[in-house]
Amino acid sequence: MIVEIDFWADYGHFSHPATIYSSLTYPIPPKTTIMGFLGAVGGLSTIDEYKFLNRIQYSVVIKSIQGKANYCFNGVKDALPAIKNYQQNIKQRKQFYRELLINPSYKIFIDFSHCLEESKGIIDNLKNHIALFQPYMGINLCLANFKFVAEHQGEAILSKDFISIDSFVPLDSKFEIEFSKNYSDIRIATHIEEARVFGGFRDLLVELNGQAIIAKPQEYTVIEKYNLVFI
Repeated sequence: MIVEIDFWADYGHFSHPATIYSSLTYPIPPKTTIMGFLGAVGGLSTIDEYKFLNRIQYSVVIKSIQGKANYCFNGVKDALPAIKNYQQNIKQRKQFYRELLINPSYKIFIDFSHCLEESKGIIDNLKNHIALFQPYMGINLCLANFKFVAEHQGEAILSKDFISIDSFVPLDSKFEIEFSKNYSDIRIATHIEEARVFGGFRDLLVELNGQAIIAKPQEYTVIEKYNLVFI
């Protein structure tokens, strides 16, 4: 079963999982971000509680991104120690910059087929616009909202020729570059293990304005008017 939702915010930032201080953002929410979002919807607070979400597959269609902005915030080398009247030394402070997406809006397709029993509560909450923890667009500075759209059944189709793909495509697929479009390649994690160890990295091609990519992936799924690749 595939659930379609709309997912949007005023701002968004998706850091590379290897660092919390990466200044650049992915243009789309990685699968691990969607897992965290679903954990918030279901009230799952630890990796042990939501590691079954490693078994979901997902796809993303960019509806709109209205540019980027840089945001500066102050960090400290250490958390304030438990010392009475302690004052942080100015030399231990540092400014960090992050690239923010402006008004990011996505259509997210989530295939729960491989973990349907464990996900029933999450799916019910999605349908009823309930989140037990606050959803956010990548980082907690960027509060997000969502809307359940529809429930679908879909089967993967083996590609026989080049077609218009509305989502990302694997970078090892055959594809055609159109000079009127704006492409980016990204490398994202697809699962999380204990101690926040990320793995299953995939290299993807994304069209940054949400336009279709002419490609011949190994397989794709047709849902309504969209041709989608799931990972």
